[in-house]
Amino acid sequence: MASASSASATGFGDLPPPPQTVVTDAAEKLMLELVINGRRSNIVAPVTREGPHFRLALADLKRAGLLVDHPKADLSLDELPGIGTQYDAARQQLILTAAPSYFPNQRLGDKKRAFVPASYDTGALLNYDIYLSGGDGKAQASLYHEARFFSAAGTVSTTGAIRSGHRKPYIRFETVWRRSDETTATTIEVGDFITRGLPWASAVRLGGIQISRDFSVRPDIVTYPLPQFSGTAALPSTVDLLVGGRRVGGGAVAPGPFEVGGLPLITGAGEANIVVTDMHGRSIAAAMPFYVSSDLLQPGLTDFALNFGAFRDNYGISNFDYGGVGASASARHGITPGLTLEIRAEIANGTELAGGGAVIKLGNGGVVSGSYSRSFGRDGDGSQLMLGYNYQSRFFSVSLQHSRQSRDYADLGSLGLSSHWGARRVSSATLSLALGPGGTLGVGYFDIDGADRGDSRLINGSWTLPLWNGSRINANATHDLIDKSWSGAISFAIPLGGRRGNLSAGLIDTADQRRSWRADYARSLPSNGGLGWSASALQTESENLFLRGDISLRTDSLFLRGGAYGSDGITAWAGASGSLIFMDGALFAANRASDAFVVVNTGEPDIPVRYENQLVGRTNRKGQLLLPWASAYYAGKYEIDPLGLPPNVRVSTVSQRIAVARGSGHVLRFPVERMTAARATITDAAGAPIPAGAPARLNDEEPTYIGWDGLLFAEAVAPQNTLAIELPDGTRCIARFTAPRDRMDTVIDLGEIRCLPDAS
Repeated sequence: MASASSASATGFGDLPPPPQTVVTDAAEKLMLELVINGRRSNIVAPVTREGPHFRLALADLKRAGLLVDHPKADLSLDELPGIGTQYDAARQQLILTAAPSYFPNQRLGDKKRAFVPASYDTGALLNYDIYLSGGDGKAQASLYHEARFFSAAGTVSTTGAIRSGHRKPYIRFETVWRRSDETTATTIEVGDFITRGLPWASAVRLGGIQISRDFSVRPDIVTYPLPQFSGTAALPSTVDLLVGGRRVGGGAVAPGPFEVGGLPLITGAGEANIVVTDMHGRSIAAAMPFYVSSDLLQPGLTDFALNFGAFRDNYGISNFDYGGVGASASARHGITPGLTLEIRAEIANGTELAGGGAVIKLGNGGVVSGSYSRSFGRDGDGSQLMLGYNYQSRFFSVSLQHSRQSRDYADLGSLGLSSHWGARRVSSATLSLALGPGGTLGVGYFDIDGADRGDSRLINGSWTLPLWNGSRINANATHDLIDKSWSGAISFAIPLGGRRGNLSAGLIDTADQRRSWRADYARSLPSNGGLGWSASALQTESENLFLRGDISLRTDSLFLRGGAYGSDGITAWAGASGSLIFMDGALFAANRASDAFVVVNTGEPDIPVRYENQLVGRTNRKGQLLLPWASAYYAGKYEIDPLGLPPNVRVSTVSQRIAVARGSGHVLRFPVERMTAARATITDAAGAPIPAGAPARLNDEEPTYIGWDGLLFAEAVAPQNTLAIELPDGTRCIARFTAPRDRMDTVIDLGEIRCLPDAS
């Protein structure tokens, strides 16, 4: 009984008690894997355990990805605030839970677009536009032209027109040499040009030199600031950036803070949603509004323009009429994502000007801009003040603008005028509303004090209402607050579906109480060429019915158009335009080559060519194809379709991505090698097929291998051939055979060929 009572008291009978974890203060050396916020670091580090305390090297914490700044090389984790520990004896892991401040910032979506330098070739181009018209015994003709020569040194172009019935039969418009440097995004122009500058500065025509920043040569550079969205992940997570319900960026992140960029190139107000989903599938979403404006510059980015030259007088009337000399300089610099500063200076004809301005983003509330310029001249000093505010969103946009010039204000633009504008004040306010099914509504107020030129004060409203199947109603009205008069128009547009065109009709009421109606029909030209035509009729209360009609034909090499118009009498006209390009030793004709272009050269006829995965044509009998519509500096993908190649043709490259400089062309070569291909069954001296996999060398060229049943395929055979084969037993056999040369477009079947032992 005593023993039974003892057993009952302990509860285990003859079994020993269960093991218990005993925490002692004695130091214990362990080798443990470090797990940081649920993420295995794959780092096994020596850890000293002293009861509930853990000591390890500072270097091991840094190797595990923690940003720890501590003077000791070996420290207890209790000395680091914001770090919790847990020892997992079964897995031999030390589990750390660290605050976000211990992790490096991670950036997602900041991958920049690749910069592909533009390619340059040498060639020449002539754009022409011929126009003929006649009616009531009068006839006239004109020929506009642009002659251009391009090379790696830049482009030289001249434009002009030959006209009949004018005192001057030939008028020169512009002659200029232009060269762009993509590394610095700078363009140099020598000759006739329009000055580049700030939005609040006048542009004039000069003959001289201009050096300016030109971001159009670098499509990979985003000039305006895009928002960055940030957050913190406590565990390994996946981040998704959504704009308008569409995923536009994100990726996997480790524990710690992160930033997500890569927003599409949009402007205006919007809202982004960041969704963080951790390793356990739990999601947290946060909405973040933003505002993007292209009027701002990226921080550290500079835009500038420097020009010097003589004023171009009587443009379009006189060929070489240059006046006084002027110079200007302007610059913009991004200070912060929400602040861009601007400066401007000009000098000409004894007049000097200096000015400055700024563009400021008001958080998510739009952009405000302002500038002030002051001129100093012999006739007195003057000033110009400009203020503006813009806000744009999916639902509405607002624009407020005000400018004021004093009477004696003078800049390059006013110096070129025969008479001075005098004092001038312009104020405007516009509002646009997107009403969903209700269409789009626009309202504007315009107040112009032109001093010597008279005043104008208008209120304008417009409304576009979509109906069904693409049809719509357009209405607008204008009220003159000074004359107390009204004018307006209403029209109804109906798409006829497919290629049947569009029909529209409307009523017009002018301020002088003249009412009219008009009807229009248009069938647009197909993008890949073909016929298009349009016709219209206009009837006013005091004039006869006015009729107009025209027809157009676009082919690969020419654009033709013609028509007639009139009311009492009929005037007929006709025109033809296109481009002639000399390049790659050939003359090409195109309906228009206004910018860059590419000549694809394969050396073989009828080869399919694709651009951005779309079939765009086939090479001509010389193996060339002109693509006259390349976008300058855009790295487009050009490829030939290998499925369209004959079996006896081999090509080493089927796809290339290139960019072409503005105003020039490039010859893109796809070397196509024509071969004599053949197949044969190779047997040994006894007539048995040579074993599969046996190495074979034809005419001492690159080795190939025998296939099943002794099949051999050779891409390039000669009239006389020697085939050497290494047999599995270490010996070698030789076969000699001939191949006909009159069957170049097919794979020649040589039948059975005996391979005899190599006597040597």
